[in-house]
Amino acid sequence: MLKIVHMKRRNFQTTVVRLLPCIISLGIAFPMFCYLYTNVRSLTLYVKPFLEYDATGGTKVVQTIKTFTTLQKSHTQTIVKLNQTMHTRTKPSNKQNQIVRQHKCTGCFSESIDLIINNEEICKPSNESIDILIMIMSSPQNKLSRDAIRDTWLKHTKMNKGNIRYVFLLGESQMTKELEEENFQTMDIILGSFKDTYNNLTYKTMMSFQWATKHCRNAQFVMKTDDDVYVHIPGLKRVINENANALQNAVGGSCQRIASPIRDKRSKWYASFESYPEKTYPGYCSGTGYVTSLNVITKIVEISKTVPFFHLEDVYVALCIKKWIKITSYKRFYASL
Repeated sequence: MLKIVHMKRRNFQTTVVRLLPCIISLGIAFPMFCYLYTNVRSLTLYVKPFLEYDATGGTKVVQTIKTFTTLQKSHTQTIVKLNQTMHTRTKPSNKQNQIVRQHKCTGCFSESIDLIINNEEICKPSNESIDILIMIMSSPQNKLSRDAIRDTWLKHTKMNKGNIRYVFLLGESQMTKELEEENFQTMDIILGSFKDTYNNLTYKTMMSFQWATKHCRNAQFVMKTDDDVYVHIPGLKRVINENANALQNAVGGSCQRIASPIRDKRSKWYASFESYPEKTYPGYCSGTGYVTSLNVITKIVEISKTVPFFHLEDVYVALCIKKWIKITSYKRFYASL
């Protein structure tokens, strides 16, 4: 009897020793299974490319190579994690034509950009004719520049009450409160609800055009410029008077009839193949300063509803107007500082 009991104990111990690795494995695997069950939304094998926006405003193609992608739940967003078996490339192949920038879209700028500061009274009374509306692109931190030009060449506007009016265009930043305080004194700022960055200059420009067509319909001509530019107002008025009829269907300034995209990522004006696949830009006028009529601005606003976003604002404006109006070089009314 004792021998039988002893043999059963030995068999039990042997069985336990054999099962022990399985028990340990289950002890590790079960908590992992519970974690994955509660956190993993899906586990999918992706082999198709997708777009990722880079800091320059362009895009790059990221293509996984038989890579499992885990989508984890989060309180605020879905987090996408990829393993390291991926590669990037700048120029798309023929198979990737579906991801390059489209030539047309529906409703691109169909909605007006929301304004935090408006100053819609600048061009009133609406029955009073305004010769020129000057729209100045500025950055939140450039208060000294704004003050300097208010005290110099903007004196011709007679405190924004003469036949020349002006506005400063800005985007959101951590200085919004300071801008509100500045505007309380000057009443000449238009602040849009988008981040004030270089790659958002197209939004800033389109915001200025939208504002002009909505709140300054009594302006005859419009000039777009920057806060580091000195505008010679008498020269500007002379150029407009000499070309008043032509400017009803033209844009004048420092213009190029042909230019090529810069593909060097180190350049401020870099454009990826995905954001702009064509070899040349349409003719465009430098955003440093150009002048046109409210008639042209109104048509650009309408056309922008079918033209996809491009981060270089002067090129974007040219894309809107390339099949409709002409550009002309006038360099006699402004100087870059």
